Amino acid sequence: MPVSRIRLRLAFGFAMAFAVGTGLLAAGGLAFMARESTRRFDARLDGIGAGVISAVGREYAETPDSSFAVVAGDVAAEWPENGGAFLLLDASGTLAARRDPDGASQRVFNVVPANRAARFDVDRGGPDLRGRVIDTTIVVTGDAATAMHTFRIVTFGSTEGIEADTELLLGAIAVGVPLTLLASLLVGYLLAGRAMEPVRSLSQDIAAIAPSDLSRRLLPQYDGDELGALAAEFDALMIRLDEAQQRNRQFVREAAHQIRTPLTLVLGEAALALDAGTDSRTDAPDAERLRSSLARVRTAAEQMRRRVDELFLLAEARAGEVVRLEERVELDSLVLECTDLMRARASGTGHALAIGDAEPVTVLGNAALLQEALLELIENACRHGLPTAPITVSCRVVKGEGAQTSEAQLEVCNDGPPFSDAAMCDVKAQAHDRGLGLSIVRWVAVSHHGRVELLHDADRSIVRIVRIVLPACKG
Repeated sequence: MPVSRIRLRLAFGFAMAFAVGTGLLAAGGLAFMARESTRRFDARLDGIGAGVISAVGREYAETPDSSFAVVAGDVAAEWPENGGAFLLLDASGTLAARRDPDGASQRVFNVVPANRAARFDVDRGGPDLRGRVIDTTIVVTGDAATAMHTFRIVTFGSTEGIEADTELLLGAIAVGVPLTLLASLLVGYLLAGRAMEPVRSLSQDIAAIAPSDLSRRLLPQYDGDELGALAAEFDALMIRLDEAQQRNRQFVREAAHQIRTPLTLVLGEAALALDAGTDSRTDAPDAERLRSSLARVRTAAEQMRRRVDELFLLAEARAGEVVRLEERVELDSLVLECTDLMRARASGTGHALAIGDAEPVTVLGNAALLQEALLELIENACRHGLPTAPITVSCRVVKGEGAQTSEAQLEVCNDGPPFSDAAMCDVKAQAHDRGLGLSIVRWVAVSHHGRVELLHDADRSIVRIVRIVLPACKG
């Protein structure tokens, strides 16, 4: 199994945290041990000093008339072998007696006169030593008089034992911390593997989702923690992909439906022209029949071109394409232009095309898209309207909801079957026989911060009105 980098990172983080904790604990233990060893060593020196004072007092009690030098010599001579080392100095600082099993008294004596501290260290000329200075006075009552004897006791000893213990602990730490780091790295890698098990499960569940089935969801299996948040985000992504897939499928179905009819007509007219385009008596092409077939082929090709343009516009609309609104478009000129362009198309479907109101009004928008929207409305009226009344194209200005605002209206009116309830509620609801026009018109209107209104005037026979309402420019 390949080494997981994320598990290594987790294990390394765990090992480093454990090693830092262990190092801090070891450093604290080392400092505590050094301080405690020094405290015990100082307490032993204090105990030796107290014993020496007691011994001097006993000697003076036995021989009160003796000099300090004699008493000090007796104390040093009678001191036990393992009782520690010390110096006895009289009031003038002269060495009176010593107890020095290790021969370090001279080094200590050289430091004491210049050292006024109660405790001191000797770290030159041999093993490290630590000493304690005690100044004391003993009152001795003799047969004739009472005398006061002031003297100094200097107890000392080697600190090699403390240093040896410290070095031993340092060596143990130096060896133990790397070993602990390696052990915690291994254990952390294993624990990270168990912790990453839900991630592997999530990865397997994601891999099991087939492109043809985007309806599967990961929640609530992973709900409630960080993986739950990740699963929720993935589910949201799957919902968006599923919706996009559905839109693509719908788009393909609509494209196939819109192109199939004119393409069938082109193929049929071409086959008819090939089969019956020759006069059997003269073996010459029947020019009139060919011209008629080519005219129908041209009409069907124009329909196909228009359907392709519609499909591209619809694809942009469903992709959420942002429309740049930078032109001042005169809607009255747009009505005149589109009516002129569609006059032949209306005549071909048996409709009369007329201009109703043509009030001068300007909007801020995209001239090409507004032209396409108006052409779509006229095309829709030509395809689905009845030739009982002319198709009327109008533009006008009306007051908006606010007192200072006005709205521009582009309107196409014709006779025809009423709009369905779905189309009345939502222009995006399209049946295949309505084409793609209203979807494109609605996208253009919404992109221009406007709306589309579908109306049916029952009082005037069967009159259908499709209206684009846009915000008009001021001035």
